[in-house]
Amino acid sequence: MNLNTVTEVKRPASAEDIPEWREGYAWLAGGTWLFSTPQIATHTLIDLEALRWPALKATEGGLEIAATCTIAELERFQAPAEWTAAPLFRLCCHALLMSFKIYNAATVGGNICMSLPAGAMISLTTSLEGTYTLWPRNGKPRKVAALKQQGVRIVDETEWSPTSYEAFISPRSAHGVLIQFGSDYPTLASGPAKLKKKE
Repeated sequence: MNLNTVTEVKRPASAEDIPEWREGYAWLAGGTWLFSTPQIATHTLIDLEALRWPALKATEGGLEIAATCTIAELERFQAPAEWTAAPLFRLCCHALLMSFKIYNAATVGGNICMSLPAGAMISLTTSLEGTYTLWPRNGKPRKVAALKQQGVRIVDETEWSPTSYEAFISPRSAHGVLIQFGSDYPTLASGPAKLKKKE
């Protein structure tokens, strides 16, 4: 869909090139949702692709995924053999059941930020206890545990040992179910997400 209200596209080389957020601005990554419906209040797009973040970066601590990484790039990622949870990448990518156009344009960050019911990237990052790095316009980047960012109330967190972790998901009401989950992960500790107690 053409966005006929857009009069400018900014392509910042760094986050500092956008010192302030103004009404009528919109971030542009894959654009699969942005271009799917009229954006009457939007006059300026800020193209995140211009930042040229590496889509994927494997480190000793796990896998860093850029907000601009496409679903296709994540699906094709070849994880080290010892990353026993790596098959979840492909399974979550396939769970979206998208056309090839969306597959090659939609981004991991977009799927997370939109918080739509078809949020397979949310499921992926929360199940591996990932951490989101948020870049507020008026402050320094900060890290937030994926589960907490999605509004899940985590209570009674306990790290029994460097490889054993336990916590509970609190119900939303008195009639809800208290969910206990834990990890004993000597083989996952060097995998895509180092499972640690989040402060």
